[in-house]
Amino acid sequence: MPLQSGAVLRHRYRIKDVLGQGGMGAVYRGYDINLGVAIAVKENLFTTEEYARQFRREATILASLRHPNLPRVTDHFVIEGEGQYLVMDYISGEDLRQRLERGGPVTEAESMAWFLEICEALAYLHSRTPPILHRDIKPGNIKITPDSRAILVDFGLAKVVDDRGNTTTGAKAMTPGFSPPEQYGTGRTDARTDVYALGATIYAALAAAIPEDALERAMGREELTPLRKRNPRVSSSVARAVEKALAVVPDERYQSMNEFGAALSSASGASRPTVVRGYTPMEATRVSPRRATTPLEPGSRIPEVPRRRRLRMGLFAGGLVVVAAGLALGGPRLAESWASVVGPGESRPTSTVPLVLTETPNPTESATPGGIVFFPTDVPTAVEGGATLPPILPGTGTPGSPTVAPTPIGGGVAQVAFASDRLEGIPQIFLINIDGTDLVQVTNVDDGACQPDWSPDGMSLIFTSPCHANRDEYPGSSLWVMQVDGSSLTPLPTAPGGDFDPVWSPDGKGVAFTSLRDGPAQIYIMNLDGSGLKNLTDDLAHDRQPVWSPTGTQLLFVSRRLSVFELWAIPSTGGEEQRFSRSVARDNTNPDWSKDGQLIIYEQQIGGIPRIVASRFEDRGTTEFQICAQGHLAAQPMAEPRLSPDGRWLAYETWPTGIRHDVAIMTSSCTNYRELTSDPFGDFDPVWRPR
Repeated sequence: MPLQSGAVLRHRYRIKDVLGQGGMGAVYRGYDINLGVAIAVKENLFTTEEYARQFRREATILASLRHPNLPRVTDHFVIEGEGQYLVMDYISGEDLRQRLERGGPVTEAESMAWFLEICEALAYLHSRTPPILHRDIKPGNIKITPDSRAILVDFGLAKVVDDRGNTTTGAKAMTPGFSPPEQYGTGRTDARTDVYALGATIYAALAAAIPEDALERAMGREELTPLRKRNPRVSSSVARAVEKALAVVPDERYQSMNEFGAALSSASGASRPTVVRGYTPMEATRVSPRRATTPLEPGSRIPEVPRRRRLRMGLFAGGLVVVAAGLALGGPRLAESWASVVGPGESRPTSTVPLVLTETPNPTESATPGGIVFFPTDVPTAVEGGATLPPILPGTGTPGSPTVAPTPIGGGVAQVAFASDRLEGIPQIFLINIDGTDLVQVTNVDDGACQPDWSPDGMSLIFTSPCHANRDEYPGSSLWVMQVDGSSLTPLPTAPGGDFDPVWSPDGKGVAFTSLRDGPAQIYIMNLDGSGLKNLTDDLAHDRQPVWSPTGTQLLFVSRRLSVFELWAIPSTGGEEQRFSRSVARDNTNPDWSKDGQLIIYEQQIGGIPRIVASRFEDRGTTEFQICAQGHLAAQPMAEPRLSPDGRWLAYETWPTGIRHDVAIMTSSCTNYRELTSDPFGDFDPVWRPR
């Protein structure tokens, strides 16, 4: 019997209404009384001892999942004699089935980004240990959120694969038109089962018609109607990719979700240049730093560029080495056209599984299965409908009328400040909208200005001057504060030696910075009036590039010890330093801290190339993940990364051609890549403007 509205489970979860119901239970919309948030409660009415045991095991695995296109499982419990329950995020929006019923077929340009997101989510599920198969992919199980993200919903409890490749219960959900033949009988289901179901879902979305039943096709009684016969507006390349996924014989389909994602990405990019062309389904690579080096693949070089910064030692020395990542160890193989970055002296991946980030455990410690955390999705998003900016007239940097920005895609007020030497070779600070419009010069300092950082309210900037080039240290420099309109330019108290790397404290009252005033580079804090000056690190190491925790209680910084740049943490009041990263001969620099305090991103030298790496703060020193490890962005330098206020976007410095240095942005899942600047000179030090 369905739960009634108003019922309270476990003295915490109040049921509001039924979202869906079937023979094995129901899904309810509810309310978490303790946290004050909306939830979804999935009920399973099988209450035998065997099902209860399997439920606990599988629910624990599901609860470890973290992916931006999957709901989080936050609780699970069994009520004896009644049922088993999963508590998950409630995802607002309409499902794809409702969308189709309301408006007919979706367009390829509109929908392909959704399906690529679902590919990533499924690749992530398939890569778990043990693997997780969804096995009930259909339009009704894909939610489209108000901000146009696709979320794969409706986790089942009979889909965790055991060591022999079998699901832990014999239940196999079947939806005619969306389930492949092997799901009807006793055939073995695997990742290719989900490939078929997603292909059928894409077919149904683009054609507004369910494809012919797989079992009928396998028995020769039906044939698949070509997708373009139902909707001629679908590109031939996308139609071919979808129809291959719908092959009734598993060996004739794409063999992994990554292969399917790569095919869709290539097909949609070729036919619709505006469709998410930066999509890069990624693979998890467990790296053993002590194994033999990888043989080099010839012919994959990027033009050399001059060495620009000392922290990037060996950058492009000898060119970029790219090794084809067609590995089949530990999981489904990668598409042969993809590549992973491996440089001289780097280690060869010892296993490859479909995942969205690359995991590199510390060789002295074991990574915890299921402990992978992705970029947070529960941070407040950008202001809907646009945001009012402070009074700046585009191109002047002088007071004027308020400007309304386009709908932010960067999780703030849709602007980035950066330094550029485009004017007579002397760096100045500029401001640009995320769509590349309204470039504004903010500073006009004879000795140059760089390393901008925003006040928490987004109305003021702190920066370093003199600044004659993009460097790691600025001897003799000082810190300056100004209003974003160029007024109230004020130097902060300084001392001989030089102050640089300024970062505003979260409360807006002080600043952390690097100083040479006592000899070697050290981390200092002080109030904006110069009081409260304190050397936090005060050690024999060379320390620089501080960044505050969101609460202001800790600082991360870069420290050079044993000839390697590592990340360390220290309380903002001073005290014992703790190592955050374990570099294993790789330099880690330019950290940034997500606004929820959970995630750290930073620049890491991999094969002499700066790349972006992420790690949870609580996993410090044990596990890290490489961003955009596969796809065309895998060969791109990514330096000085900065997270947007909502944690969903990244800004960074890049030079893909090896000629000019530009500022680029992309989503944290490596989609929607865009170069904001394309000046022949150097653009660097990007930083998002707070909301």
